[in-house]
Amino acid sequence: MPYLGNQHIVGDSVNNFKVLDDISTYTATFDGSASSVVSTANETIKVLKHRFVQGQRVTYNNGGGSNIGGLTSGTAYYVIEDTAHTIKLATSAANASSLTAINLNAVGGGTSHTLNAAFDGVNKKFRITHGNGNHARFHHATQLSIAINNVIQRANNDHNNFSEGYAIQIKNIIVFKTAPTVNDIFFGTLLGETLGTFDIQDNVVDYHTADGSTLVYNLSQPAPNSQSLLVSLNGVVQHPTSDGVTRSYELTAGSNTIVFSVAPAAGVEIQIRHLGFAGATSSAVTGFYGRTGNVGLTSTDNITTGNINAQNIVATGIATFGSSSTVIDGDANTIKVGTALTLGHTQGIQFHTQNLHSAGFEINQINASGIITASSFSGDGSSLTGVTQSDTPLASSTQSTVFYESDDETTVSTDTTLSRSSSNSGVIYTKFQQVVVAPTKSLIVAAGETLVVDAYGFRTPDI
Repeated sequence: MPYLGNQHIVGDSVNNFKVLDDISTYTATFDGSASSVVSTANETIKVLKHRFVQGQRVTYNNGGGSNIGGLTSGTAYYVIEDTAHTIKLATSAANASSLTAINLNAVGGGTSHTLNAAFDGVNKKFRITHGNGNHARFHHATQLSIAINNVIQRANNDHNNFSEGYAIQIKNIIVFKTAPTVNDIFFGTLLGETLGTFDIQDNVVDYHTADGSTLVYNLSQPAPNSQSLLVSLNGVVQHPTSDGVTRSYELTAGSNTIVFSVAPAAGVEIQIRHLGFAGATSSAVTGFYGRTGNVGLTSTDNITTGNINAQNIVATGIATFGSSSTVIDGDANTIKVGTALTLGHTQGIQFHTQNLHSAGFEINQINASGIITASSFSGDGSSLTGVTQSDTPLASSTQSTVFYESDDETTVSTDTTLSRSSSNSGVIYTKFQQVVVAPTKSLIVAAGETLVVDAYGFRTPDI
């Protein structure tokens, strides 16, 4: 794809299509006799813009000279990735993982020492490059088309969980599920390198003042490559390191820093101009969630915003609302979730097929196996079944209440006057089917009161 605003060039393979370097074998040649290359103090070997990967198996050769102290020509070692330009070597994959490096105790002889990484049935990880060493830029495995022995391999984005083919690990490193062997043939292409940012605010300038010793300086935002920066020292433009030639400075891959080959003198003004694409001026956005270019939200991103207007909101998992209330369609209709669930609605809320009103719950029936406790009961009780109490005769009181009995008959053995109360005159109920008045005794129903026996309607009472 062309940059925005540029005319597409038919057949263009410079910016849109890359043929990948052959990763089935990669050999780095270096001067093993130079102390500037082989550091016995740091145990490092300097290879500018190397393509080696942490833990990768490599074979060392002295190129016809003498061995570097600690190494043996023709022997396989394992890479400890130190920087973008230096590596260390370990005697085993386990030592490489624990960063246990070989002690390089002396430089060797000869200028053609080599380290070779290849398809050997052991290596699964390789760095993807194009144009003889340029690091590729991509964010999705499907941007790559990789064939082994002319068979297209399956692309995967999760390098920790895939069953076949290859996956992206980090940056421009891919991992094969099965280590290719020496007889396997590689071919790969890259479609549409991820473009840099498109924002006018990319055209910013970083300022630093040198102290005479610092080599590394921070950038205010990521830069796609060295070509996207213009660096000057006291106004003099500096040339970046490229094509294996060490010059003034280099962009550190995967971080927001540049590294000078020689520390600028104390007091020198360092100016780093970002030469990003100048887009529309309608906003001042310089990044989205700390990222530029093609951006997608991840599981670690938290969104803070104002009102959200949407037709549908679908949440998988737990949806957490404010601690006070959630307003639905106006102030009068609220749902409050705290120590209890409060549903408020003046016209009623439908629960299944019933209506919940502000003054009560409209219910067809209640099925309960435990105890139902109520301060009062309203209704004739004609359909109540299985309600029993201990034997309780009609009380000898002027303020008798509703009486329930387990027997069919009760006897009034003392003079008894039945009434509710002065403020609650009306009907007096009893469950008894027969009320027997003892000889010489009286059962008086107070004026204005009605005695209803056999309240459950078992049979016609006898009084």
